[in-house]
Amino acid sequence: MTLSNRLGAGLSVFFAAMVGASSAVAENCYILVHGHGVEGHTTSTDNNGSLVQPALDYWSETYFDEYKNSSFIDQLLVNGGNYGVVGYNSTDEGELPYWHDQTSGEIARQIIQIRSGAGDRFEHENQCSADDTFWIISHSQGAAQMMYIAGNSVEGSPYYNRAYEQYDTDTEMQEVEKCSTTWYGSKSCKTVTKEVQVASLSDTNAVTVDFDSAISGVAAIFTTGGAITGTEGVDRICNGTWYDEVINDLFFGRECSAVRYMQTNDIYTVRNYVGTNLGAPVYTIGGYAGFPGVESVSSALLNGEDDGYINLASQMNCSGSGKRNLWSNLKQYDTFMGIAYGSATFSCNNDNKGTARSYNLASIYTDHDAQRNGGILSPDYDGIPDGLDCGVGKNSAGRIAACTQ
Repeated sequence: MTLSNRLGAGLSVFFAAMVGASSAVAENCYILVHGHGVEGHTTSTDNNGSLVQPALDYWSETYFDEYKNSSFIDQLLVNGGNYGVVGYNSTDEGELPYWHDQTSGEIARQIIQIRSGAGDRFEHENQCSADDTFWIISHSQGAAQMMYIAGNSVEGSPYYNRAYEQYDTDTEMQEVEKCSTTWYGSKSCKTVTKEVQVASLSDTNAVTVDFDSAISGVAAIFTTGGAITGTEGVDRICNGTWYDEVINDLFFGRECSAVRYMQTNDIYTVRNYVGTNLGAPVYTIGGYAGFPGVESVSSALLNGEDDGYINLASQMNCSGSGKRNLWSNLKQYDTFMGIAYGSATFSCNNDNKGTARSYNLASIYTDHDAQRNGGILSPDYDGIPDGLDCGVGKNSAGRIAACTQ
């Protein structure tokens, strides 16, 4: 089943309107939103005179040698179509959260530009036209960015058409219980007033951005390897033990301040910063393979299945904890000494997602690096509740290409 069939008559009417508005049949335009660690807002020229475009290069650069010469974009366009690339500052040094004007605001403005037919800011063939059919594809942090934008593009949303020049959540004074225990086991508690962080943003730092125009009429948003509910790895970077610090120093090298907004707690999780609807449907793809070789140790920071960086439950936008144990069919089991047994008690189907208009596409045996560069062409996979069967056996790019025909 293709995504066009899955979305039903409403999308068919949309397609008909698009076709009727032009003498030529509209092509697909895929708008690509990169993840963390990229100076996507810049371009430069290297010593050989070649143009360096980090936002565009992101979709073919490889960390592992076995994925070299792979290209997500080439695989995505196997059936034709156009594409536009969004670039923003997602570097550690920037420390910019997903609600910031330089992230969500910049992404939305570039989407509007691409959808107008003006092209993106990068040099490549197959630039999009204004009468194309638009699909947005996001990876890693880009998924949280798109959830924030889509979740605040509908009137009545808590942060409707607003990004923020704000680096952290709000604080407020609350009465909390503070307890202490003596050496002989006696416990005493008292109520104190304390400044605590709360999941909210301040209008004094608001910047008006037309999220509505960016998302309205987009056929669908795809996420692959998305940090939708954060990642337990960041939880441990920010609040972990000495063991977590060693793993971080060896394999992540992250400072908490650079990635704190990707923690899994409710103060940072994007679903607490969106309304009860999304401006476009979101289809999730999750990976559950560790990194090749010794780097697979990064999974030691994560519970259950993960792609080396992000828990599967977070990637799939499951309701409940984004770091709970999942197995390959996205169900939760009781465990004894780490071994699953009995019947599943929870399923991450379409009725158990973290936000409205969020659906399963696929869960595939691939890691975080390969999800953005197409390094594993034909990964193993498991059937999941309410998943789509278009592109079965293909990687993220192949699945999306098949599901949008």
